[in-house]
Amino acid sequence: MSPETSHLAAVRRWLVPVVALLALTHTATAAAAGWQIEPIGASEGVHELHDLAFDGHGRALLSWDAALQGHVPPTFAGLATRDPAGGWQRPPDLAGVDPASAQVHVFSGQQALLVGRQGGAGGSADRGVVVADGQTDGGFGPLRVLSKFTASFWSASDASGDAIVAWKGERSPFLTVSERTAGHAFSRPRDLAIGRSATVAMDDRGDRVLAWPDGRRISARVRRRGGAWGPIEHFGHLPADRDRRLSSVVAPGGRVVVTWGRDGGDCGVAVRDAHRVWRTRRLEAHCASASVGDRDAPVIPVADATGATYVAWTHRTPKANSVTLARVGADGPVGRIVVSRQRGAILDDVATGPGAALAITWSAVLSQTGAPLRTATYAAVRRAGAGFQIDRLSPGGVLVDRGSRVAFQPLTGQAVVAIPYRVGRTLAVGAVVGAPPSP
Repeated sequence: MSPETSHLAAVRRWLVPVVALLALTHTATAAAAGWQIEPIGASEGVHELHDLAFDGHGRALLSWDAALQGHVPPTFAGLATRDPAGGWQRPPDLAGVDPASAQVHVFSGQQALLVGRQGGAGGSADRGVVVADGQTDGGFGPLRVLSKFTASFWSASDASGDAIVAWKGERSPFLTVSERTAGHAFSRPRDLAIGRSATVAMDDRGDRVLAWPDGRRISARVRRRGGAWGPIEHFGHLPADRDRRLSSVVAPGGRVVVTWGRDGGDCGVAVRDAHRVWRTRRLEAHCASASVGDRDAPVIPVADATGATYVAWTHRTPKANSVTLARVGADGPVGRIVVSRQRGAILDDVATGPGAALAITWSAVLSQTGAPLRTATYAAVRRAGAGFQIDRLSPGGVLVDRGSRVAFQPLTGQAVVAIPYRVGRTLAVGAVVGAPPSP
């Protein structure tokens, strides 16, 4: 059986339980009526979903890394595009980058930027950071090398195409950055700090932050668009921990939010207000790693178009985990909401959308017997002036994996969720699309 035939059979196995679920279960019908399934063909072999984002014309680009016996090469970086009408296509796989490292940034036009580490089919053994300009139809131009022999890297962009890439070299103690403005080449690399890991973020005006663990504190440098990098700012008083992971966001209006934590340990958030004062608060003593964010950072920060900032995380407990959301003000987190309290619940992704819309996705364990564990994917969507609508997205009879991705279609306001699901001994990816907001 060919991979395409196998995938179509898997899609049918997904669709049949959905029809039965909608026909036989009234409560499921009410919850799932606003969601529609969109199969993504020829997507077997998925290991982990990476980025899902829309451009300003309503086209989406989804990326992942994969491994599939019989595929040439056996490990590869896959892409899928969704046109504004809702159809998914599979453009050619990415070449020349390590599949697990590929990051794709989508801009408000129809442009995209690929950032990755050299490797994979046609890749160099130098293990450097490379970039390539492309389109949201999945086509990318030649790779350009920013640095050789790189241990880790982090990247961010704004809607216009400004971008920043930071990395830690294998042979250097420094955190190095290269930046560009839309339509121009990346700048000469510049050492900004000394550290082992970092996070970078940028708002749609081009303001940006570089933050990194610094002993028992966090350090950051902030740059406003058109200005120079500011001095190193130290904040927080944290337990010493080499495994601490950071994530960050810069909101319209200039607020900077940096989150910190480690899987199974404590996690928290730091906020920089308009007066350049940092305030740090611990969120939980026991957190679980999220599926997105910089290198599995436990807390995901997001900002909407109004400048409101939020953090989401999983509070780990012996009986049932809590997927939690809090709005972040100038003094720290306020107004915690426990979105879900379920056995084995783990936060997957968070996104903001038009009209201050907010979406959270997570997975939870249905049964702890057998292998693999039976899990389901859930979503909570909130519109302005309303509470969260919580739905189970994966139908009964379908085995799904954690690691869903969510984004909003900017023209329709619909939430789109990509979900990895099992096909025999491997994974494929399908999408579910929510209803448009009420008039």
